[in-house]
Amino acid sequence: MVGQLKYLHDVAQSPHIDIQVLPFSAGAHAAGAGHFVILWRDDEREPLNSMAVVYIEMRRRGLYLDDAEDVGAYKLTFDYLRSQAADTTASSRLIARARQELSS
Repeated sequence: MVGQLKYLHDVAQSPHIDIQVLPFSAGAHAAGAGHFVILWRDDEREPLNSMAVVYIEMRRRGLYLDDAEDVGAYKLTFDYLRSQAADTTASSRLIARARQELSS
């Protein structure tokens, strides 16, 4: 896990990657029911178009949602999560602190 945290901390320094940590202290959050990924092509700036897909990994299979209303709902959930999470600077500090605690 220390190596994973080091990797996250290192890639967070890249100008085109934002890593935000949602600490347990944030309490209940918009994605409490499970995780998801919003997928879209690299040449598209906004995932809320007809090419966007939401992927939900479940225990025995995955589920792909491509309906614009479904994608929009998950995009809104993602935006709520980002607003609840620590900013990128604070997140980088949280990652570094967790790495240090695990190393000792």
